[in-house]
Formats: sequence, structure tokens, C-alpha cells
Amino acid sequence: MDRRDFIKLMAATTAVAADGRIFAEEPQKKQEDKMTVPERNRRPYSDVDWEHSFQVHTTSHGHCINQRQMDGYLKRGFGFLTLSNYYPSAPYCPAGKMTVNYYRVHHDFPVMVNGLRTDGPFDWNKIVEPWIGEVEEKYREAFPFKEGGPLFNPLPEGILEAPNAEHHGFIGSPTHLCAPGSAFASGTFDARNFYKSMSHGYHFGSGEPWRLAVDRMIDGLIYPDGGGVTINHPAWSRLKYDHMMELLDHDPRVLGIEVYNQGCVKSEMYPWSKAYCEDYWDYALGLGRQCFGFFVPDWSVTEGTNVLIVKEKTVHECLKAYRQGNWFGAIKGRGILNFTNIHFDGATLLAKTDKKARFQVISKQGVVSETESDKLDFKIAKEDYGKHIFLRIKAFATDDSGEIIYSQPFMLD
Repeated sequence: MDRRDFIKLMAATTAVAADGRIFAEEPQKKQEDKMTVPERNRRPYSDVDWEHSFQVHTTSHGHCINQRQMDGYLKRGFGFLTLSNYYPSAPYCPAGKMTVNYYRVHHDFPVMVNGLRTDGPFDWNKIVEPWIGEVEEKYREAFPFKEGGPLFNPLPEGILEAPNAEHHGFIGSPTHLCAPGSAFASGTFDARNFYKSMSHGYHFGSGEPWRLAVDRMIDGLIYPDGGGVTINHPAWSRLKYDHMMELLDHDPRVLGIEVYNQGCVKSEMYPWSKAYCEDYWDYALGLGRQCFGFFVPDWSVTEGTNVLIVKEKTVHECLKAYRQGNWFGAIKGRGILNFTNIHFDGATLLAKTDKKARFQVISKQGVVSETESDKLDFKIAKEDYGKHIFLRIKAFATDDSGEIIYSQPFMLD
């Protein structure tokens, strides 16, 4: 199946699920329930004791399906793993239980089948067997599916883990979403229809309206005050600005967007794509929406890091840091350049780095300050709040490393 045929099949599958005669959307969460959830923190780092905190390297969107990739993350110093895998969109957590073909033989979560949410477990050997003759010979060789050995070596002591997965295939939205800290799972192993499951009515992804799917991700959070939903690679997804705002406005636990995605550079196959999406970020911020920024490798492994600032090295504290916006982003993410303090009291924006950097302060007006030092001291008057709307810091390493680090934004209100 070539890419065009795959896109046609995805569209047909979604149309069936959206038909209305065979698909009934479950009631949305009541608006009053969501009103009890605090809005995204408009003043990140306000409760951070930088001197007595730990910096934990991680990412919200990093695929890992073999030991080589795992070694790459560990070599980069990642202390918190929220592996975001498909297919299916099901957490690889804990990594120690994952085996070859794990979700082909241990699928126990719901799937949309002919437009209806259908509970597991699913025995894919029994499901596929009646039409195995339709499957290309090179795929039939792996049938029936058998569980293999461990995917990964035991993790080093002290490495933290939490569930996550990349979800896709929503009705009414082209976006892909990760959900660090959520045990929610969706879709099937057969997203490319190699085993003809889509042809027989099994949806490859979520298959539900995006609002309902986001609510399910939030319901699956292992801590009510930690983690959330991320909007992945908006340029690659060709996400419209208006839909990005719909996603952000749906629930405060939709935390923000991927500002940098190493794997989504412009290519011959995706000429519209790009790795950096600061334009999306500044659009949302300029409309007064707090929108946290994520920095991820996706499939590429070697760049894109979220550096969490935590008082204790625990899963809960790491997920709370995500919820509060208490982290900064790094492109290289190898400790080349680090923030050692970021603070905004409403009048003065302060920042320090562990070595000399070129600081930029960015607002709705663009770059409003630039200085080269190991510290930043930027003042703003309240009467200028309406002009600037937000402030964020971007700091460039002054060596030839190419490192750039980013604060989370401060909203002026």
C-alpha cells in the first residue's frame, strides 16, 4: 500500500466512524467540572527554589522501540522516561515489561470497530486468521504473532518512568497528541493496514471526536495534579491556528505545543513541515493564552529536551513540573547551557545561566531586548502590559555548540 492509498483508507475509515448512524459520541464532560481545574500557570517558576532544586532531563515525545534508541536517551542523561509509542498508541511503561510483539498478544484496551467503541481484550491471531489470505506474503511470514524476548535491557538504577503515548486518527482534527503521565491507550498495531484490520472495520487510531479523545487522555492521568496533553508538531500536522486555539481552550490540561521537533524538518515528502514552530507559540501567547513550549526528538533521539525543575526526583514531582510550567527547553540538551534561575515578579524579569549567553526577551512585539552576559535583568512597566501581552526568554550559547534554551512564557495581566 503506497502513501496515497493509505491516506484514502484513513479518510474512509474516519468517515464511517463519523457517520452518525452507527456512531454515537459519548456525552462531553460537563463544563462545570472543568471549571474546577486551575488554568495553566501564567507565572511559571514562582514556587521554584532554584538553589535547592534538581534538573531532570526528559522529553514529552520520544519514540523508543529498541535498545539502540534507549541507549541514545540514556547517553543524553535522561532521568525521566515517558516513552511515546505507536502502533498501537499504548504506553511502553514500565519499559522492563515490554517484549517483542507485546501489544499484538496483550491488547486489553478498547478499539473503535465499525464505528463503535469495543472493549478488549483482542486476540489478533484469531481476528486476523479468517482473512490472512488477503495479506501480502512478506507479512504473512510473521503470522501467527508470537511474543518475543525483552525489548530493553534493565534500566539503570534511579531512572524514573511514567506512561505516555502518541495518539492520532481523531475525528475532526489532524493533530497528534501526547499525554505524559496518562495511561490511556488507543488504536491498533496495524496502522498501515498490512494485516487488513482497517479493511475489516478496526480503526487504526483513536477513531473518536478529538474532544472526547482528549478527555479520555485526561481521565487516564495517574496523578490529577500532574502531566497533561501536548499538541505535537503543529506545522507537520498542518494545524490551523484557529484549531490550535480550540485545543488549548478545551481544557487547561492541554498544556501547550511542540515548539521544536527534531524529526519534523522540511523534507521532500513533507515540504510544508519544519522543526521550529515559534510562530505558532507566539500566536497563541499573543492572544493571551498561556501555552507551554515543548522540545522533543520525536523519532530522531539526539535533540530536543525538556529540563524539569523539581524539588525531589520522583515521578509525581516531574509530572507536577509539567503541569506548572516549571521547566525549560533545550535544543541540544546535553548540559551545554543551563538556566540556573528564572524569575518574574511583574516588574522585573530575571534570569541567570551557568555560563555566558546571548539573551533575547521576546514579546508580542518580537525581540524587545538583547544582551550578552550570564544574567538578564529586564524591566517592564504595567502600562506596557497591553502592548507586550507576554514575555519569554531565549538564550543562545556563545560557543559553536548551537545550543539554544527557552524559558516558559510569562503572561502579563
